[in-house]
Amino acid sequence: MRKILGELGSKERHTFQANFGKYGYKRYHDMSRGDLYSPTMVVRNVEIVDDPEHPKMITDHLWLNLTKGFAQLGLLKEGDRLQFNGRVSEYSKGFINKDKKDYELTYPTKIKLITDSTTLPLPEDHQSLIGMIMNLNYKFYHNMGRPLVPYFMDAFAKWQKEQDNPLPIKCHQGNDFESSIKYDELDYQTEKADLEKQKQELEERHLRQQETGLEIIKSNTRLANDLVQFWKKLTATEQNAALKK
Repeated sequence: MRKILGELGSKERHTFQANFGKYGYKRYHDMSRGDLYSPTMVVRNVEIVDDPEHPKMITDHLWLNLTKGFAQLGLLKEGDRLQFNGRVSEYSKGFINKDKKDYELTYPTKIKLITDSTTLPLPEDHQSLIGMIMNLNYKFYHNMGRPLVPYFMDAFAKWQKEQDNPLPIKCHQGNDFESSIKYDELDYQTEKADLEKQKQELEERHLRQQETGLEIIKSNTRLANDLVQFWKKLTATEQNAALKK
C-alpha cells in the first residue's frame, strides 16, 4: 500500500489525515556524542485528503518524528484524529545492507487536532520528553529489554512534580544508563563531575609514576644501560620470530 506514497513523488506537498497510535523513541549512535535519543510517534489509517470529498487510504501506519508542531498538540490519546501537510521522502532500510527502499512523510506543517478534546501540555525540554515516553511505555520497553535510562526518566519525574496539572503517567525507575558507574537519582551533573575528577586523578597518578621511573633511571646509570640492552635484545627476538613465521 505504501507504493502509493512513492507514486505521489517528493516534489509537491499533500494533506493527510491519520489516527494517533502511540509515542516512541528512536536510538542511534553518534561517533562524537555517543547514544542519542529522538522522540517519535506512530499514526494509523493514513489517508491523503487533497480532495476532502474523496479521501484515499495510503498505509495502515507510519512512524513520524515528534516535531514541535505535533508536541504542541499536547498529550494525545490513541485514536485521536490528526491532519497535517507533508512531503513524501524515500529512504533505505534494513539492518545490515540497508538495501530496501521505503517511503515516509517529512517536514509536517499545518498540524491540527481534528478530534474535539482537551489535552494537557507535554514537556518542552528534550530530557523530560524522552523520559515521559519511557515512562508511558514502561511495561512494553521493560519486557522488550529496551533502555529505560534513569537520566531521562528522573528528569520527567522532576518535571511532573513541578506541574500544577501533571500528566496521568506513572513514574518508574530506570534499568539502564550509558555508564559503568552507578547513576545517582536526579544527580547527573554530580556524577559527571565525579567522572571528570576520577579521570584527572588517574592522569596525575600516571604522571607521578613516570616521574618516579625517570628519577630512578637518572640515579642509576647502570640500570638505564641494562634497560636499553634489554630492549634491543627483546626487539631483535621479536623480529627474528616474525621472520621465521
